Amino acid sequence: MAKPASDGTRGVTLLIGGLDAIVVAGSVLVFLVAGTTLSWWLDSGMTTDWVSSFRIAGDIWFAAHGVGLNFAASELGTLSIPAFVFSALPLGSALLIFSLGWRGGIRLYGSADLWPGWLGALLVYGGFSALVLALSATEQLSANPVAAYFLPSLLYLSGVVSGSLFGSLPHSAIKLNLASERVAGRVWLESLNSKVHWVVRSLASPALRAGTGFVFALQAVSAVVLAVLVAVNWLGVIQLYEQLQGGVFGGLGSTLLQLAFLPNLTFFVSTWLTGVGFAIGTASSVSPLGTALGPIPTVPVFATIPAGESAVGMLILVLPALIALLATVAVKKHTGEARHNFATPLSSSIAMGLSIGFVAAAEMALLALITRLSIGPGRMQDVGADPLWVFVWIFLEVAPVAFAASFYAAKPAAPSPIPEHLKR
Repeated sequence: MAKPASDGTRGVTLLIGGLDAIVVAGSVLVFLVAGTTLSWWLDSGMTTDWVSSFRIAGDIWFAAHGVGLNFAASELGTLSIPAFVFSALPLGSALLIFSLGWRGGIRLYGSADLWPGWLGALLVYGGFSALVLALSATEQLSANPVAAYFLPSLLYLSGVVSGSLFGSLPHSAIKLNLASERVAGRVWLESLNSKVHWVVRSLASPALRAGTGFVFALQAVSAVVLAVLVAVNWLGVIQLYEQLQGGVFGGLGSTLLQLAFLPNLTFFVSTWLTGVGFAIGTASSVSPLGTALGPIPTVPVFATIPAGESAVGMLILVLPALIALLATVAVKKHTGEARHNFATPLSSSIAMGLSIGFVAAAEMALLALITRLSIGPGRMQDVGADPLWVFVWIFLEVAPVAFAASFYAAKPAAPSPIPEHLKR
């Protein structure tokens, strides 16, 4: 049970949440400022004002949190560049910030109330964002003011709240009472489980486990495929690095930027493996059926994109089907309730196949939505996979395989015992 907290205890919790927030936000910005300063010193020879390098670091700080950057119209030699918006959520940096927030949330484990820590994190991170925006914004380049005030705070706060509610509590010689929010969360989940329809309750566990397992396994395979593609096409990657002509720290910065987008790139590979593919610019397509690209930015990792038609073609679709089969079979021990609550093996298999396909398709569509990018003017405002097509494609791939595999996965391991009242 939760114990009542005094105002002093809540004040300490508020302070802990605020201190963690300023350390995380400040550390990320200091790292970026150090990098841009070294580039200003060694690569550009200090020929420009140092303040500009600080402003660049501030803009990168916002971009790392998924805040859009507004570029004003400009001239590059004889080339006229129209105004555009750089809008992207680099999942690598977002997951890093979320995990730092998660660790900060776990440090609130000794508090009787968690909300003061949440409030402190929100106020400090939001105030830090406002300060960085005021110092970095210029007429030529500025973060979206509305998103700049809210997105960084919400990203970090989501990690703090999740860690404080669901994180594993550290071992302690003193037995601590659970925070009131943790107790309320447990009560709510227990009441929710008893209120949902029996169909949802029967299918939720196996469908979530198998659908999510499919998505995670597909991303793991895609990461391996991406690594192999980089290794095989290393010469093309190096040539694109040379074309950048960014110097030592410019090349290092380009590498760190690609690492920040590594989960995004891995997801793009997963859409290629499933056949739906992705786009790098309007009216472009990268899929197993073939690659059709126009001019693309000089990003070294783009050297791994296959040219023309793929030799494997649609045969690559065997891989996601195999993953769906294994994911469905792996949840056999969690399907007992679903098997016994449906009248026949056929009905339980249909329900399992549809639910697993829906979960996998919904999660992949959500990833497609958050990984879409706008990285330049004109056609470069459309980069990524189409969420609707991803949902339809994944559902049609996973649901039939899960349906077939459910005839085994939803089969009870042993006959149900005869109730006592029927034995008499």
